[in-house]
Amino acid sequence: MDTALSKRMFEGRRFHLLAGLLIAVSTFLVYSNTFRATFHFDDTGSILEDYAIRNLNNLPQILQGSRGIVRATFALNYALGGLNVVGYHIVNLAIHITNGVLVYFLVFLTLSKLDSLREKAKRIAVYTALLFAVHPIQTQAVTYIVQRAEILASMFMLTSLLLFIKGSEAAKVYARVLFYGAVAVSYLLGFFSKEMAITLPALVFLYDWCFLAKGAMKKVAARLPLYLVLIGMLAFFVTRSLPGLQETPGGSTVGFGVQGRELITSGQQAGSTDFDFRSISPREYAFTQFNVLIYYITLLFVPVNQNLDYDFPISKGLFKIPVVKEGTVLNIPIPPPIVSLILLLA
Repeated sequence: MDTALSKRMFEGRRFHLLAGLLIAVSTFLVYSNTFRATFHFDDTGSILEDYAIRNLNNLPQILQGSRGIVRATFALNYALGGLNVVGYHIVNLAIHITNGVLVYFLVFLTLSKLDSLREKAKRIAVYTALLFAVHPIQTQAVTYIVQRAEILASMFMLTSLLLFIKGSEAAKVYARVLFYGAVAVSYLLGFFSKEMAITLPALVFLYDWCFLAKGAMKKVAARLPLYLVLIGMLAFFVTRSLPGLQETPGGSTVGFGVQGRELITSGQQAGSTDFDFRSISPREYAFTQFNVLIYYITLLFVPVNQNLDYDFPISKGLFKIPVVKEGTVLNIPIPPPIVSLILLLA
């Protein structure tokens, strides 16, 4: 491409709009064959058998419950199209496209603050957003309908970061108050989409420290009122989450499709077999996550053999090699958790 033409294209006032359209169209084309994908696994309990979402009069009650924002979107889906799966996929895709656009603006605003990359900010931002939007590793979060919780919480977290950036740039006090107030609201919506959003205060602080304050604690302290609000909300969310944290993790998944319950068989007579399920312990859950995180990282670079239910092996001890069940397809050998932990800390 001609250098002058390329420069005009990236410097044009309408480039943000063009970038958004490019992200939207590219993402739509990539996921255009998924609209008829059926309900699976947790979709049954969260949508098909959640009869509360079938009446919009239940919205106040729904919003007060766990992940109420996500359930409210399912209720709206049901009100508009019943259990027609296409509508649910359209909403998931729209949220994912929105996240792609938010990533674009986050990268653009961040790089615009760096002298060495300011001129290339738009170019890098659009390439980054496109990679984020169409990378195969996003498939499960977008096409597995109940995973709307993930992408919706991500949307509110990205929105919070952008609002925080704009608030830090605002010259007038009332503008900063409005932006920072919106950060708190977005934090609330994110947590009630999925609990992972509880980490937002840490993300805001790290972003502030690295890109806005640039290591100057006085500049961070200037935003103390916002941090106090976020910490107060964090404390509330933690107390709200404690009952769930005290439960032993179990079910069929740990991280993503791991061997979350062991089937214990005790056959006393021919033709008679007793079955029982033993939920894994919190310690085993934690050890398993080290390997899960490393596996996710490898999928960023080699996104092959992706699966909705990986049947990932449980780690019984920090130094023990997990036993992979016969027929399980994984891209790499699964090491003792201590190896993955060292890699994560390196």
